[in-house]
Amino acid sequence: MSVFRTALIPIALSQFLAPLLPAMGFGQSIGDRATAQGIPPELPLGLFFSIWGVIFTGYLTIAALANLRPKYRFDHLAGPLALAGLGNVIWMISAQSLGFAWLDCLLLLPILFFAWETAYRLDQMGGFDGTGQKLLLCLTIGLLAGWLSVAVSISLPEAVRDFLGRGPTDRPWQSLWVALGSALVLTTIFARYVSKSLWFFVAAGWGISGIVANNWLRTETHLLGIAAGLIGLLIVAQRLKMGVDGRNG
Repeated sequence: MSVFRTALIPIALSQFLAPLLPAMGFGQSIGDRATAQGIPPELPLGLFFSIWGVIFTGYLTIAALANLRPKYRFDHLAGPLALAGLGNVIWMISAQSLGFAWLDCLLLLPILFFAWETAYRLDQMGGFDGTGQKLLLCLTIGLLAGWLSVAVSISLPEAVRDFLGRGPTDRPWQSLWVALGSALVLTTIFARYVSKSLWFFVAAGWGISGIVANNWLRTETHLLGIAAGLIGLLIVAQRLKMGVDGRNG
């Protein structure tokens, strides 16, 4: 366990450094690649990807605390959390340097699995208990699991279009429904079998809001924006229907 705990530090730093590679001449930024041939309907506005800054900062803080103040909870979470972070670094490098839609989508799946495993372990440990340390864990892990679910959902349409030889603006309704349907399925599975983490749904709702904003403000396909908004309400309703049992943050 101490190996994974120690590995959190370089992985956390790498998550900050990997997005800077295009500025150093290595590859192309993920945003530029995503919009090179047009604006896809499932892509949130760039502003909404700022959530990664919150996640990376929380991850780095957890890594520091795990090594400065070792506890059972950190050792129990360190394994899947380290693997999720390492996978994220690999994904960023691949997406920026290779840009293969099918590969990016496949790489996201194990990252999602390890993020969900971390959320499950945290849930089994009791979730939020009113302390700042547990708040940090619940917030960071919940946001990571939720945003990765969004990432998988918006990567699937791109992979499908690539397979079918379509462009980002070809049959946008089909692309959007692939993304929204995937998001709804993933959030339902998470809520029923993994955790009722509030922060997971904050991240999922933030991502869907970005899709609404994209279709309302950038592509001006308002019907697509309304459809995304309705799915977003269904996702939030899942959290409300599940209720809060006091264990999960």
